[in-house]
Amino acid sequence: MEYKLEYITRMLAKISHKRLESYVIHRIWNVLDNPDVHFVFQQYVVRKEGKYALADLYLPQLNLVVEIDEPAHFQNKEPDTIREREISKYLEVVRIKCYNETNGIAEPCPLEELNHRTDKITNLIKSKILELGSDFKPWKGIDSVEDIRHRGYISVEENVSFYTIDDIAAIFGTRPKHRGFLRASGVGVPDKKDEVVWWPNTNHKLWDNTISDDGLTITEFPKDMKERTNHMRRYLDSREKRITFLRYTDWLGITSYRFVGVFQINPSKSGKENKCIWERISDTYQLNIKS
Repeated sequence: MEYKLEYITRMLAKISHKRLESYVIHRIWNVLDNPDVHFVFQQYVVRKEGKYALADLYLPQLNLVVEIDEPAHFQNKEPDTIREREISKYLEVVRIKCYNETNGIAEPCPLEELNHRTDKITNLIKSKILELGSDFKPWKGIDSVEDIRHRGYISVEENVSFYTIDDIAAIFGTRPKHRGFLRASGVGVPDKKDEVVWWPNTNHKLWDNTISDDGLTITEFPKDMKERTNHMRRYLDSREKRITFLRYTDWLGITSYRFVGVFQINPSKSGKENKCIWERISDTYQLNIKS
């Protein structure tokens, strides 16, 4: 299935149990009718003191959060106000109220009224896209090998992702290698000494591959303690640069490989921790494409 179709259908299926919220988001998506807009549901939003909130609908290209208030929100107005005040410091927040209040009781509003409230937000989204003009960057979903090779570079900022290792290797004009029946976790870049394309798996049974919250460090080591020191020592004096695509599975269950930068070993930290500590030295890689 094409990535965007799989993404949006899985997203909508995830909220099907929330009937009013599901209706509103379906209507926004259908009335907007713009597949270039990236919808993110239940987005983590950082609050004070390590707390976080889950935004009902987040539009990253517009820095906009849409909160959909079902009747249950009527009893939580104060917490919602505090939450919105904190989030609004760095994101714009708009609300769609799905209910009316009568004598202290919240009941779902009539369909026509709910459509009107929802369409106001949809029109706001459209106007923001128009205001951005050429600065609006369309949501691409998963890139094609041809797109990236034509562009000539890969960048963290552009959220480059691929479904398969074969596609990653094809960008560099090579193919994944195998160790017996196992597929290797990387492959050398043709005609580029000390450059390796690496696709670590954060859920590997035999290896620990952990990326820091800021994305600047990857810690790598075998889970077998006997092998850990030997592996670390092997790379202490390495000049290897790892062009890294991190394998991860999102909350929708979609697995892909996202470019997270070019990394190189930090010998001092690695020696102290008895682990390979790879630090990001660039968030962009220029491809060596031969025509």
